[in-house]
Amino acid sequence: MTDNTQQADENIQNDEIDMERLQQDLDQAMNGWKRTAADFENYKKRKEAENKELLEFAKEVTVTKLLPTIDSLEQALRHLPQYPSPQSSRAREEEGSSSPLMGEDSRRADEDENDFSKKYQSWQQGINVLLKQLDKTLEELGVKKIEAIGKKFDPYKHEAVRQVNGEEDDVVVDELQTGFELNGKVLRPSQVVISKKK
Repeated sequence: MTDNTQQADENIQNDEIDMERLQQDLDQAMNGWKRTAADFENYKKRKEAENKELLEFAKEVTVTKLLPTIDSLEQALRHLPQYPSPQSSRAREEEGSSSPLMGEDSRRADEDENDFSKKYQSWQQGINVLLKQLDKTLEELGVKKIEAIGKKFDPYKHEAVRQVNGEEDDVVVDELQTGFELNGKVLRPSQVVISKKK
């Protein structure tokens, strides 16, 4: 019986050693799983940050490519010739200018002039609406125009291209080209004229 008791005691000790070893293996596997889960979470966060950065870069490139077109439209509107309002032949006659056209021909010329004037004004309004739509779309993308006129010169937001005499030093008195920011980052500074105290 003593052999059986001794054998039973050895089996119990072996079982305890096996349990300890199993517990150590289990703890080691759990720690490895926790590290892997933490590494995966870090990877997901890093990928999200990279994707966000890539999206911002794509926005920046797209907006930068659109800016020359917007500039051209704004310049076209700034330098738009003023079409004189049409005058009827009677009004011209009252002013003393005589028309070489008589009667029906004169009336048709006035109608043509009125028609052209309406088309010209409609075209001008269309361009203005187009620019407003572009501004709204850019705003939705996080793009803002940099305010310049009347502001103190800021070398981070403004590029001075000329100085003129004025009441104060370094106040923006004219904007030659609009500047833009994307989510607070300057894409392009405003080209401005600043004042210099006499």
